[in-house]
Amino acid sequence: MFGGERGEGRGPKAQDDAIDAQRASLEQIEYLLFQSTQGVHFIFENSEIAKVLSKPHDEKKFFTEANMTKVQRLLADLLERPGVNEKRSYLESLGSENFELLVRAYFHLVENAILAHSTLRH
Repeated sequence: MFGGERGEGRGPKAQDDAIDAQRASLEQIEYLLFQSTQGVHFIFENSEIAKVLSKPHDEKKFFTEANMTKVQRLLADLLERPGVNEKRSYLESLGSENFELLVRAYFHLVENAILAHSTLRH
């Protein structure tokens, strides 16, 4: 067959590598989120979390399309860093606005993960 063995469900090597990278990123974020649901925050200092999350914010202004696009980029950049130290260095390099945006989005994901696995509802 032309262009690879597509009949067997395999694309070109570059496509396979991209899929593997996406899978690794997904597994990594799942692991970090799971640890955070248990109260273990590898990449954030507790004082930084408290500082950001103690500030009031407007949910409607936070969940804009522009912010969510920015969050996707920030999370992707964070996940590209191979280890915890590299992730922390990346976080330290962010300006305060992007850092706050990333922390809020990350802990929104943590909250949703907790709710998704909780059987208790009121």
